[in-house]
Amino acid sequence: MLSSCSKEQVHQAVAAWAGVSVDQVSVQTPLNGLGGKSWPEDAPSLISVLEQLCGCDIPQREYEIWAHVDDIDRYLGAD
Repeated sequence: MLSSCSKEQVHQAVAAWAGVSVDQVSVQTPLNGLGGKSWPEDAPSLISVLEQLCGCDIPQREYEIWAHVDDIDRYLGAD
C-alpha cells in the first residue's frame, strides 16, 4: 500500500504509542513488548493513529501478523 507517511512519522507514532523515546524505535524493533505493550492486543490505538496519519485503512488481519516496526513501514510504503 502506498500512503502519505514517512518512516519518521511512523516511528514517532510507534514511540508515542509505546511511551518510549523515538531513539528506541528502529526497523528491527519488535512491536510485542515495546514499552510494556502486547501486540496485537494493544494495537488498535496505534492503528487508529496510523490510519489518520497516513489516510488509509489497515485491516486487523493485516496488522495482527506484524512483528517488527519494519512490517508497518513496508505495509504503508513509508520511506
